[in-house]
Amino acid sequence: MATSRLERIGTIFTRVEGLLTRGAMKPDDRPLWFDVYKAFPPIIEPKFARPKPEAKPIRQILYKEDIIRAKFHAEGHGIGINMLSPAGETQVKKLIQQYEKLKSEGVPENELIEKSVAAVSTERQLDAKISSKNPDSVTAQVLSEADLKNIFKE
Repeated sequence: MATSRLERIGTIFTRVEGLLTRGAMKPDDRPLWFDVYKAFPPIIEPKFARPKPEAKPIRQILYKEDIIRAKFHAEGHGIGINMLSPAGETQVKKLIQQYEKLKSEGVPENELIEKSVAAVSTERQLDAKISSKNPDSVTAQVLSEADLKNIFKE
């Protein structure tokens, strides 16, 4: 009975297992993955000669918020994130919430983005004024400790 060349290759698991059973590799030198593989073997053995799986098309997963985000970014309204802001909501999330609110109020589709951006921008400016007046904010603490007049002197 002749075995084909591909059947003799085996998998990396069978090769390591053979080295361990014949004493060519000490049990302490076995790879970390060996015991995991032995305890939880794959459903389909990963062999070299296995045919390639058929290529399945990737489904596009889009949420309605993604479409709104795309509209904002297409018009150049992608607002950055203030990492020092204690609020957990990003500006884009606020834009989407404002967009949904205005849409539910019956604002025409062509005005939604501009009005949402205007509302969030004014809210953002108010937040900036409040945070600059807040002496407990991180920015206020850093600025109070900095010696701005002698910043470049040693």
